Amino acid sequence: MKIAIVLAGIGALALPLLSGCANPSRSSEASELQERLSELSGVVAAELDYTEPQTLDSGKLALQVEMAGGVGAAEISDVVRTAYAAFADAHQDEEGDLDVTVGDDVVHLRSFEPEAEPDDVAQAAERAVAVLAEGVVRVDINTQDVADAPHVESRYDVTVAEPGAESLLAAVATLEREHADIPDAAWTVRAGDESGWALQSGRGFPDEQQRALLEQLGEGLPEGATMWLGDDSSATLRLPTGTTPAEVSATVARHLRLLGDRDELFYDVEQGGELVASLIAGDCTFGTDAVGTLLERDHGGPCATITHA
Repeated sequence: MKIAIVLAGIGALALPLLSGCANPSRSSEASELQERLSELSGVVAAELDYTEPQTLDSGKLALQVEMAGGVGAAEISDVVRTAYAAFADAHQDEEGDLDVTVGDDVVHLRSFEPEAEPDDVAQAAERAVAVLAEGVVRVDINTQDVADAPHVESRYDVTVAEPGAESLLAAVATLEREHADIPDAAWTVRAGDESGWALQSGRGFPDEQQRALLEQLGEGLPEGATMWLGDDSSATLRLPTGTTPAEVSATVARHLRLLGDRDELFYDVEQGGELVASLIAGDCTFGTDAVGTLLERDHGGPCATITHA
């Protein structure tokens, strides 16, 4: 009985401590930031979604800024600088997200307990604007948990209109020629749309070896098939609905020979937008239709584990 009373007393003492852990609300500061952004040159609209801090959870502010077509680097970087200055000051301990939209393009800024200087963040935004003319572009400028100075990194996702592997490789070459001097950047380049041909690199542009591998993987593919290839032993094969199980299995066999070590491989096979096989570092998932069944029979032997979708 005494033990129960003591535990109850400890619990009663803990309740006010926990209830006092929430950070103060920065709602008014967030509203002021929204107003400042709405008044900047080139801004059409600025919207705010603010989430109050909770116990053991920070406050969150998400800002959506729409800008007029034809705005330049100065106007966009001014919006990013203004938002980041507030993120790094009043909202230092809150999660901050800013989306700046210009037509189909988006410049996104992410912040939480950032260490970057406003000038470095604004410069990253200026560099991003130079890429917007290359296609449909999304740029993610991150200042959260970036250990190395200047504590800013950028991820570019560029989609060019012309579909196909040749268009993709030409776009990568053009982007590298024009923007190779952008530091601390990762690049994803797509041709056609999100389900088209794509190359992704986590540091700089896809290198020559990765580009050559994409060409090899693309040889002899059924019409309408596409490939996504990363720089970390990851690949996705997308096949049209009419591809026969035998054609799929033969293609997968050739790809597995090219991609190498199954223990490090991340390889997905999709048909008609549906996943039919996934080989992830020795753990495999296969569909239960005719394609998935044949893939499991032909390529499931080396798998450490097998599950079914």
